[in-house]
Amino acid sequence: MNKKALTLLEIIVSLIILALLLTGLANIFLAGRRYTQRSRVRMAGGEIGKLFLDPLQNHVNQATWATNPLGTRSVTTQNRTIDGKNYRGEYSVNTTGLPSNLTRVKVTITLPSLE
Repeated sequence: MNKKALTLLEIIVSLIILALLLTGLANIFLAGRRYTQRSRVRMAGGEIGKLFLDPLQNHVNQATWATNPLGTRSVTTQNRTIDGKNYRGEYSVNTTGLPSNLTRVKVTITLPSLE
């Protein structure tokens, strides 16, 4: 008798191969999700940095530039919460080592942990 049927061993091997494939696909989807989360956090950090710089732009104009309206202080801003994640921003103003008509403004955004 020549029957075409699957043996128990063939079924077990097929299930193991299927499990390995599904595990690999699940890891790919999880890695994509982590990458997307990191990208969202970084984009939000960039937007918050722009939010902190926009008010400074209003103070910088040619009429008041000689008096440096930004001063030489470091100002810590309040925390911002976006999508349940806390961001902290700080800007510092520095004129050391620069020509008299230049001022360096550095904005530092502390991003939340992705854990």
